[in-house]
Amino acid sequence: MDIGAGHVTAGVVSAGGKILFSQSMETQDPERPGSLIGRLEELIRSQLLRAHEQKLELAGIGIGSPGIVNSALGIVVAAGNLPELFGAHLGERFAQAFALPVLVENDVNALALGEMLFGVAKGQKNFIVFALGTDLGGGVVLDGKLIPGANFIAAEFGHLTLDLHGKKCVCGGVGCAREWVSGAGLAERARELLPEESQAIALAGTRSQVSAAEVFQAAEQGDRPAAELVEEFGRRFGALVSNVMKVLDPEVVVLGGEVCRTEPQVMNLVARWTRHYYFPIPKLPEFRLSQFSKGSAILGPAAAFLVKHRRRK
Repeated sequence: MDIGAGHVTAGVVSAGGKILFSQSMETQDPERPGSLIGRLEELIRSQLLRAHEQKLELAGIGIGSPGIVNSALGIVVAAGNLPELFGAHLGERFAQAFALPVLVENDVNALALGEMLFGVAKGQKNFIVFALGTDLGGGVVLDGKLIPGANFIAAEFGHLTLDLHGKKCVCGGVGCAREWVSGAGLAERARELLPEESQAIALAGTRSQVSAAEVFQAAEQGDRPAAELVEEFGRRFGALVSNVMKVLDPEVVVLGGEVCRTEPQVMNLVARWTRHYYFPIPKLPEFRLSQFSKGSAILGPAAAFLVKHRRRK
């Protein structure tokens, strides 16, 4: 199961990474406020019943959740835009409900393991993942092992400081990267800074409706203020990637998330600015674009469960 801010997808995945079937729902139901965890349980139950009807033998349940996740205990410590999940003991609850082993992992950490088992990082032992959507998340795999950190907050790339005099962030920090390098951050800056005649505002209809998509589209159409915002976005993203690479020395950098999937210019833009800020060596680590979509995001939690299950064996 992959839990997102907008949608939740659950399904059954084979050990080889084939999605046998899946089902999605909106994360929030206006007619059932406060019911998210119960609805997650209902969605899992529906998939288990379908698996039972097809006489499939299930190994367990893998769950990817946004936020800080104590994967050792199956607890969502904090979950950003989903306050219902704060402190939720999803592992214990669903293990009792379904009599199956359950692994709960941060969604981008799960994505990293999904890339290692089934995706563009297959066969790689040292790589980093940047997941760029509404927010910015990260995952690190070194020597074939996920690095969660002592307190399960490793690879929070969106909260690395990029501006010493920046805005106060929801995390409590100042000048976090997500202010500049995220879909929401780019949109917010556009709404604040673009002149009224900008094509991005015309595409959105009103200033308040401008999103990252309109900024990228306007830049492609030659709108100079939008292009300047996109260039600054790429410059800061490249600086961020370069800093992380200098610490971890990866073989591969995987770019994923909705913004990277829908805006093909992001890959070249980030690679160019990474080269600008990185060591002057002949070859950069290889940049690869994740092939996972919203529909296939459940491969991440499935991979996380498989990795943990295999190590226990």
